[in-house]
Amino acid sequence: MAPAFIFSAVSVLLVAAFMLAPQGKGQMAVAFPPFTSEETAWSIVRAAGGYVVAPTTLPNIVVAYAVDADFQQRARRLGALFFLKAAGLCAPQPDRETT
Repeated sequence: MAPAFIFSAVSVLLVAAFMLAPQGKGQMAVAFPPFTSEETAWSIVRAAGGYVVAPTTLPNIVVAYAVDADFQQRARRLGALFFLKAAGLCAPQPDRETT
């Protein structure tokens, strides 16, 4: 029973990683260590050669646009932890008065 459970868990993790992995360039979410300020995250994205597209609800995650495939490598050297597809991260917030 344990091998089947381990195989299932690994399969789910691999599928999730494939679905959330960003392309080499273009729009992506860049995650930094907890307690990283939004200003620091933005400056690291710019120093790595990318553009800040939008903030997210968490200050240590920003949506960035990478113009080349080496952006992720440069951002990692400057402190980024990981990168995700940005789909749905910078959607407009619903108005609390109308909902």
